[in-house]
Amino acid sequence: MNPQQRLAESAKRAKQAEARGDDGLAAREWRSYRLIRDAARDPEELLAEGFALSMQAIELAAAGQ
Repeated sequence: MNPQQRLAESAKRAKQAEARGDDGLAAREWRSYRLIRDAARDPEELLAEGFALSMQAIELAAAGQ
């Protein structure tokens, strides 16, 4: 199964769980969806996003002191 098929299947399972009202399973399926989606992203883009989020966290923590 290619990544696009895996992504589509994961979204389908998440939507089915939501329709059944199974919030726990839906959350796990959406987490799986995001992991599959992120695995296809450029590693440098992910690293840059991680740095940006870390900087925001540092700034928020400093503002709260």
